[in-house]
Amino acid sequence: MIHIAICEDDITYLCELEKIIKENKNLSVEVHSCSSPEERFKLYETGSTPYDIVLMDIELPEKSGIILSKEIQQTHPATQIIFITQYREYCSDVYETEHVYFIHKSDAKQYLPRAIKKAIFNLEQRKNNYLTISWNRREHNILLDDIIYIERNLRTTTIYCTSSTYYTSEKLTDLLNRLDQNFACCHRSYLINLNQITDFENNLVTLAGKHKIPVSQKRADEVKGQFLAMFMKR
Repeated sequence: MIHIAICEDDITYLCELEKIIKENKNLSVEVHSCSSPEERFKLYETGSTPYDIVLMDIELPEKSGIILSKEIQQTHPATQIIFITQYREYCSDVYETEHVYFIHKSDAKQYLPRAIKKAIFNLEQRKNNYLTISWNRREHNILLDDIIYIERNLRTTTIYCTSSTYYTSEKLTDLLNRLDQNFACCHRSYLINLNQITDFENNLVTLAGKHKIPVSQKRADEVKGQFLAMFMKR
């Protein structure tokens, strides 16, 4: 199921966009209309549920759709933005933020299906670079490169990143199956990002220059082998 939000204050045109989306019978989609500033604020407020795709009008009553898109992506970086406007002069301004497509309103029927197809492709590609977890009914998309290490303590798993810390109830073995080859299990309680290694001793590995993580004797050779294989590929 793809979740799409439409930011458009013209109700008639909003309904037209929704109709174009639903004409694709092969697309499993749920469309949410954001016709008011209050509804649009909910797209980026703290704790809000992320949408996969947002169709964004550039001229909105409360603020520019370009600024609004930046705020959405700061909260939900995986969200794909498709700009739709009747003013072609914005075609350069939209490059101030990440977006999938820039569509003139008169061309929506022709180009919107293409834009959504490209957005879905981008979402699929991002799944290979992100770890998606849930905690307290909130979903988080964590960039793999930002993960330093992961620790399991009782029934809670903590994911330590360069700028944030996340929690999940998933076990390490389940997480490791969803991570790429740059992650290794160095201890029954730890997964480490091999890219973050700055020092390697017999029973201890240093990550990002400061995090000291134990390496069990039975896993030491395997972790060293993975690290060497990764290094040789560079």
